[in-house]
Parts: sequence; structure tokens; C-alpha cells
Amino acid sequence: MTELSVADAITKNFVTFPFYRDEKPLSSGVCWGMTVRSAGTMRFRWNETNEKRSAVLKSICGEKQPVPLELIHSKIVYDVLSSADTLGKTGDGMITRNTSLVPVVTVADCMPLFLYDEKTGVFGVCHSGWKGTGIISEAILLAGKKYGAKAENLCVAIGPHIRSCCYAVDEARAEYFAVNFTPECVSRVRDADGNIKFMLSLEKANLSALEKCGVRSENIVVAKDCTCCTKDIRKDFPFGSFRREAAFAQGNYSGEERARLMTVQAAFCGWLG
Repeated sequence: MTELSVADAITKNFVTFPFYRDEKPLSSGVCWGMTVRSAGTMRFRWNETNEKRSAVLKSICGEKQPVPLELIHSKIVYDVLSSADTLGKTGDGMITRNTSLVPVVTVADCMPLFLYDEKTGVFGVCHSGWKGTGIISEAILLAGKKYGAKAENLCVAIGPHIRSCCYAVDEARAEYFAVNFTPECVSRVRDADGNIKFMLSLEKANLSALEKCGVRSENIVVAKDCTCCTKDIRKDFPFGSFRREAAFAQGNYSGEERARLMTVQAAFCGWLG
């Protein structure tokens, strides 16, 4: 498994990286990446217009066509043949073999997951919050069903997300992850008052899911950044974060109003090189 820091690579309002095979970067034009907080919020809803998002994605994709999806924290993955295939649809992942398309999801503490298979040409992206953990397994199954992709040939990237240093969960959620993924993804710590806290590692949970699918560790690259607490060389927060920006904001906000407080980032995968 290869580790990298997205924060260290930021020179503009988005970053891109290659996939890795046998712990070496691929030289092909397909890449994975995401916008950062300086780009502004990339929030997407079918009934809304986000002109900044459209402009930023145009600067990233050029002549390629970004394919959006309204997220619902599910394990629903679509196989897309054209940019119209997701029109009006909700879900949390997309795969395709059409190199003129750039599947795009949004994230803010949730984990972006990217996949690519050199042999079949299939690539895609998934949004994985705690409810959607395991969606990468669904994407791999769909890639096998639709294109004959084999897990041992897949290259997978795990993008920046809230890490166990900042992600405290209740005991019920901790037990769910320990039972359904791996006990190693949950740690018990005591806070300053001596109370037990359960800290969740979405990375370890998803690595467990990938291992069960048959994805080789040497073909996985992991961003070690925590979207909640990582700072860049300017001593600023380079990533949007629901927990940092919205979850504990003072005020009588509705759920929708609180969601608008965070800087949502676009996570994308495609032939952009």
C-alpha cells in the first residue's frame, strides 16, 4: 500500500494523482483527484444551480463531460455510458468505460474512493460516509458484472476523509463496524474526564472491504490527510469538513441550513492527463 499527502501537493484549487500498481504510479492518462476548500463549495442538487461548481469542473475537465449524481449516503452504484445516464438520479457511485466522461461525487469528511482497471478500461468514483461503507465492494461487483473486471487487477485510491484522530462515534456504531468490517477499525480511548470514546477508522474499514473483495494491497494508494484537522503550509485548513465547519456551529440551524455551512468538495476520476 502506498501513502501520500494531498495537502502537500496543493498548488491550485484542485489536485490530481495517478493510480498505483505494485506500489508504482501508472503513467496512463487516467487519474483521480478532488477540489479543495479554496475552490469554494461544490454542492450539487438537481434542483439547484451552482455556477462556481460548473466553472471549476470546466477548468478541470476541459472537453471531457463531468457526470454528476445527487448523493443520498447509500451503496447505490451506476454504470454510466453517457452523461445523461444519471440525470435526475440519486446514489453514491459511478463506473464507466467511456473515456469522454468524468464521474464526479461530492465529499466533506466522507471518504472518496476511486477505482481503475487497466485491462478492461473501467474507472469510477464512490462517495462513502459511514452509512455507505462497503459501497466500494458494490462498485467492484458491478465492474465485474458489466465489464469482466477482476478485483486482483483493480487499482484503488482512498482520498482524504475524516480520520480516527477526529471521528468519535457512539458504541452502537462502533460495534456495527467491528462486526461488519474489522475490529481493528475501532479504538477505545479515554478523554480528559476519563470517559470512554470510540474512535472510528474509515480507512481500516474500507481496506478490510477491499481485502475481502480480493484487491491487492500493492495496488492501493491512501491519502493520509484528515479533512477535519489537517493544515497546510499556510497553517490553514485545505479541506472542507462537516464536523469542523458545520456540526458544532452555534445557532438554531435546521439540518439543511447546517449542511450549507460546510465547504463541499468535488471528487472526480477520468482521463484528464
